[in-house]
Amino acid sequence: MPFTLALTASPATAQTQTIPSPQLSLRANDVLRLLQGAEIEAEVFDENFRNAVPPARFRALVQQVSAQQGQPLAISSIDPRNANSAILKVRYEKSIGTVHIDLENDPPHRISGLQLTGFEGAGDSIADVMAAIDALPGRQGVLIRQLDTPDHPPLAALDPDGSYAIASAVKLYILAELDRSIQVGERQWSDVVQLGPKSHPSGISQNWPDGSPVTLHTLATLMISISDNSATDTLIRIIGQDKLSQIVTATGHHNPDELRPLLMTRQASALKMPVHAERREQYLSAGPAEREQLLTEFDSALTLDSLDSRILTHRPNFIDQLEWFATPADVVRLLDYLRRNASEESRTILAINPGIGQDAAGKWSYFGYKGGSEPGVLSFNFLLQSKAGKNYAVSVSWNNEEISLQESELLALTTRLVNLLAEQ
Repeated sequence: MPFTLALTASPATAQTQTIPSPQLSLRANDVLRLLQGAEIEAEVFDENFRNAVPPARFRALVQQVSAQQGQPLAISSIDPRNANSAILKVRYEKSIGTVHIDLENDPPHRISGLQLTGFEGAGDSIADVMAAIDALPGRQGVLIRQLDTPDHPPLAALDPDGSYAIASAVKLYILAELDRSIQVGERQWSDVVQLGPKSHPSGISQNWPDGSPVTLHTLATLMISISDNSATDTLIRIIGQDKLSQIVTATGHHNPDELRPLLMTRQASALKMPVHAERREQYLSAGPAEREQLLTEFDSALTLDSLDSRILTHRPNFIDQLEWFATPADVVRLLDYLRRNASEESRTILAINPGIGQDAAGKWSYFGYKGGSEPGVLSFNFLLQSKAGKNYAVSVSWNNEEISLQESELLALTTRLVNLLAEQ
C-alpha cells in the first residue's frame, strides 16, 4: 500500500503543462527542504493544510519516512499537470519517492495539498535493481518475460526455476480454474453459493454471517482484490481438489504434486499450530494422495479456535513445508495462461488492485496484479500490457526462513522494475 504523508486539500485542474511554472519550481524546492527537516510549515503551507496536518504531526511523518528511505537528496523531476499542480520525483538515499503537490491559485501560491504516494528503488537500470534484489537477505527469485516472444531469452532472471513459497499468489490458480469452468458452461459468475468454511483475515467476509449467499463473481473479486481468505476457502470447497490439480498441471507448474492438495488458508495456518503437531507430522510425511485423505480426516479439528495469531504473525513458521510453492517460471506460465485464455471478466478482476500504486499502473495499457505475503514470504506478480501493445509477465519472490521481511524494501525495488520496464 502506498504511504500517504498528508491528504490533499484542494483538487488540481484537469490540464497538462510540460514546463513548470515559476511557483511550482519554487514550491518544489520548498518540498525538498520540508522533507529534509526544515521547519518552514508556517510560510509554505496554507491555513487549511496546517489545520488538517499540524506541523508537529507533519514532522513526525517526515521522520518516519526518512527512517525507512534515508535522507531526501534532491528533486529529480517536476511533471506539471497545470500551473499549480505537479508530480515530483524525490531522490532519497535508498529510493525514489513520488509526491503529488497542489498550490493555491493566487499568490503567494502556498502549498494546499501534498501526498507522498509511494517509493521505487533507485537503480538506473533493470540490472541495477536485480542486483539490489539479489542482495536482500534470504532467497530471491525473479523472472521478467515479454510474452509475445516466448522463444527469446527473458528480459531478466534470478533463480527462475527455484521453488518458492508464494502465499496468496496461489489464488491465481483458483481464478484460472473458476474462469475455465465458467467459459465452458459448468458454472456462471452469477451462481449463488453459501459462504464457508470461514478463515482468518486478510479479507472481510470472515465477518459476514455464516452461510451468507454470495455469487461466484463476488468471491473471485474478494479473493483477488483484497486477498480474502474466507472467499478463497469457499472457492476451494466449491471447485474441488481434482479440478484444481488439473489447472495446476494445465498452466505448466513444474511439479503439480507440490500443490496437491491445494490447502485451504485455514488448514495451512492451523497445521502450523503446536496443538496440531502430531497431525502436522503425519501430513508432512505423507504423499499427495494420502495428504488429501488426511485433510479430510483432520478438517473438523483444524478450527479457527485453534489458531494463535501471535504464532502466525510473529516470525516465519514452516514456510518451507506448509505453504504453496511455485517457481517464478511457473507463475509466469500461469500469468501467460491467463493472458491467452482468461475471460475479460477475470482480467478486469485482476486489474482492480494494482498492488504497487496507481502511478505505476497508469504507465500501462493493462495492469493485472496478485501478490502474497506472510512472515518470511513475499510474492509480487504482474500481467502487463504496454501502451505499445507488448505483453509482459513479472514474478518476484522473496523467502527467508529465519526473519520477517521488510515489505517496503521489495515493494520499492519491484516498483522500480515495473517502471523501468514501462520505459522500454
